[in-house]
Amino acid sequence: MKLRSKTLLFSSLIIIILVVVLLSISYLVFQSTYSGIETKYSYHVLNDEMSNFNNSLSAMNQTSQDWAQWDDAYTFVSGNNPNFVAKDLPPNTYSRLDINLIIFVNNNGKVMYGKAYDLKTKQFTSLPKNLTNFTKDSPLLAHDNSTGLSGVLNLPEGPMMITTQPIVTGHGQGPVEGTLIMGRYINPDYLTSLINIPNGTLSVSNYSSTNQSTDVSKILPTLSETNPSNILRLGPNSIAAYTLVNDIYGNPAIILKSQMPRTLYNTYINTVLSFIITIILLGIFFAGLIIYSLDKTVLNRLDKIMGEIRDIGKKGNLKRRITVNGNDELSDLALSINNTFHALQKSERNLEDSEKNYKSIFENTGTAMLIADEDMTISLVNKTFENILKQNKEDIEGKQNWINMLVPAEREKIENFHKTHEKGDLLTIIPKTYETQANVQGNTKDFFATFDFIPGTKKSLISLIDITDRKRAEGMLKTSLKEKELLLREIHHRVKNSLQLISSLLTLQASEIDDEKILARYKESENRIHTIALIHESLYQSTNISNINFRDYVEVLVEDIMNSFGVSTNKVKTILKLGDYNLGIETAIPLGLIINELVSNSLKHAFKGYDKGEIKIILEKNDETYTLTIKDNGIGLPEGFKFGETSSLGILLINSLVNQLEGELDVEVNRGTLVIINFTELMYRERM
Repeated sequence: MKLRSKTLLFSSLIIIILVVVLLSISYLVFQSTYSGIETKYSYHVLNDEMSNFNNSLSAMNQTSQDWAQWDDAYTFVSGNNPNFVAKDLPPNTYSRLDINLIIFVNNNGKVMYGKAYDLKTKQFTSLPKNLTNFTKDSPLLAHDNSTGLSGVLNLPEGPMMITTQPIVTGHGQGPVEGTLIMGRYINPDYLTSLINIPNGTLSVSNYSSTNQSTDVSKILPTLSETNPSNILRLGPNSIAAYTLVNDIYGNPAIILKSQMPRTLYNTYINTVLSFIITIILLGIFFAGLIIYSLDKTVLNRLDKIMGEIRDIGKKGNLKRRITVNGNDELSDLALSINNTFHALQKSERNLEDSEKNYKSIFENTGTAMLIADEDMTISLVNKTFENILKQNKEDIEGKQNWINMLVPAEREKIENFHKTHEKGDLLTIIPKTYETQANVQGNTKDFFATFDFIPGTKKSLISLIDITDRKRAEGMLKTSLKEKELLLREIHHRVKNSLQLISSLLTLQASEIDDEKILARYKESENRIHTIALIHESLYQSTNISNINFRDYVEVLVEDIMNSFGVSTNKVKTILKLGDYNLGIETAIPLGLIINELVSNSLKHAFKGYDKGEIKIILEKNDETYTLTIKDNGIGLPEGFKFGETSSLGILLINSLVNQLEGELDVEVNRGTLVIINFTELMYRERM
């Protein structure tokens, strides 16, 4: 895309982005200001209309109270003033009082006078069905209530403002002789009189009606006694405020809807549109100004520079230079391009020299080297490679394939290895190496190959070292090591068998002895020999014949000790927390003998008089130091017993084994016996 087109495109994008940003900002500002103002204004209009409604109701209540505290009305309800209706209730009374209903009811619920009046047609109409009959206990009859009732009442004929007042004397004295009921239908004519704003409307809906309008049905769930009013925007041209009005008994009765035009909203829309049009026109003007200035000061001069560069490229004359005019960024660009041409000239000369140097290195490196194409066809070899194959370059280059020179078993692996590197799965592995075998003059030779891709190409540079003699030596060494490993396994096996034979001989010898103390000594010796034999058995079966898994070894050892003493796990429970440590024979044998002595002593002495007991064996490692903890919850050591000063063979053996481990021994007696041994693993010591 040309720079002029890009400038025009970017200018258009900037104008569009500017319009979108300004529109978004305007919308956010409008939302945060206009929406609140519009809502407050709608509530204000609704409150004014409700204030007019309440004032109208209050005025009618005051009129009702004046009429109820009138001696003529009092005597009329009492039955002593038959001329009251003709004299004081002419038809124009309803128009003068602006009411639709007057009813006089005595204390027994009898309607003494009741008529409804249509203020529009100036004609009497029938009473509402719900107000034709009363009982003594009707809620509308105030009787002893000196204040009466006022509010809204839903009637089949429509909602009505209604007031009730007890009829008393002109001095407000009783007794109450009846109730005066006055009413005013809440019809469109009446609602129009409550409106204070131009083009506004006020309507009423029955709360319990099943035929509500769509907007009333939508707003109805949001209205409640605690939140009786809410706002609903009906579209771009109108907004409505709704309020819930309870009836004379305190139950939801009607919903008043005050609908008004959205003057503020439309004013905002017109303002935003004018603002956007102004921004677009200014943007087009400035975009044109920018393009004109850019064309005069930049684009024409840039076209000249590009034309000279294309001409130099066509003729390939790097000695030619671009004309430099002015003293600005474009003149700096022209100078930079001239410097680049100069550097290219120098680089071209250096490249020729470098090619000669690298060719010399390739030929005289002393290592067999070749360059292979993408399909591994050999394209270039050095003298050393010629000597290995005992062939001339002419018979190798372009005719032989490196993969085909390998033994068949190696070909697929090496080919995939090259492809893996080519795909870039191992981008950071430098150098890339592998070992392989190739057929050379009918013989199989081992090579160590180092290769990498030549930058900018898919060719591979492969360096080869003949390692045939080394591989043969490695094979002989592995065979020798295998033989030595087998010999060591056999030695461990024979030592284990010899120890088992000694243990069996001790068992046979013990069978001829009746002395219990001597038999116990024999049993201890057998356990010690068995402990050492287990080490050699583990080493014989281990994959590493110099180390054993100490946890597995101790688990078997403790189980064998328990069996040798005939102790059930139901009586003495063993808890082993040994970690996963591999120890050498120099360390494992002393540790095994120590565990044998301490567990045996616990089984023999610690739980006398106990039904149950517990032995814990814990081995932990911190850095290079191991800690072996053996604890029982038995009777503990005898009072005054000193672990390091006894002549007991077992204790002497433990002290000797701890010294052999170069460790530290600590003994504590508290609800049993606790033995702690800290040591480091012993390294193998030369015997010769």
